[in-house]
Amino acid sequence: MKSAINKYTKEVEDTLNRLSIKNDKEKAAKLKKYIGTNLNVLGMVSKAQVDAHKKGFSFYSEQKEQTFLVYHQIYTQSAIFEAKNLAFIFLDKHHKHIPLKTQLKHLTQWVKHVDNWAHSDSLSKFISRLIEDKSTQQEILTIIKKWNSSKNLWERRQSLVALYYYARTKKEHVSFELTQQLVSPLLKDKEYFVQKAVGWTLRESYNVYPKQTYQFIEENIKHISPTAFTTCLEKMTEKQKLILKQKRKKRNKLSALCG
Repeated sequence: MKSAINKYTKEVEDTLNRLSIKNDKEKAAKLKKYIGTNLNVLGMVSKAQVDAHKKGFSFYSEQKEQTFLVYHQIYTQSAIFEAKNLAFIFLDKHHKHIPLKTQLKHLTQWVKHVDNWAHSDSLSKFISRLIEDKSTQQEILTIIKKWNSSKNLWERRQSLVALYYYARTKKEHVSFELTQQLVSPLLKDKEYFVQKAVGWTLRESYNVYPKQTYQFIEENIKHISPTAFTTCLEKMTEKQKLILKQKRKKRNKLSALCG
């Protein structure tokens, strides 16, 4: 079975390498740097990746769950950025035909193979659906709470971004109490991408719980990093932004005076 899975990984990688042979290597290198990944980036535009998915591979089947299981192996084995992207493209098209329990079992393993914000955010989209659905909610939240204190920065990031992903895409949302519980320990996290997640989560929380989120930001204003602070204000009115910026400036000045 292992050799068969390796064959499919090779099939996808060989196909993508062939399709990208004329790609601009300099642009690919710039994209690699922008994404911040150690993976091999071929520089394929999104349409070319979608077209590769549409054309299909030998392992594509009417049984979408079986195809997903092959993509699980490809995602965890491949060192090509776009090969992992194909797993997300497939999942985006067919997630309704893949049992949530199957997604729960495998997607929670994908985070260990994430090394960049693009794949992290793509994964958050599907983890957030597991949070929203009652049949998988408790189990995934138990996992997310463990991720929140993980040594792996991408697990910590996932424990926040997946809570809401984009709040507008959800019919139901996690409680503000849970949001506060998971954001608070990471306010002083040293990793840039975790701080971006703090800002993202507070911004999306504000869309759902404006008063509570505003109060939380106000109370923790001296502990929120500049990176997170800029992001968490994005959906607020100009007046609200100004008030919080002035309070932050005042708190920082007091802290400096107190040494």
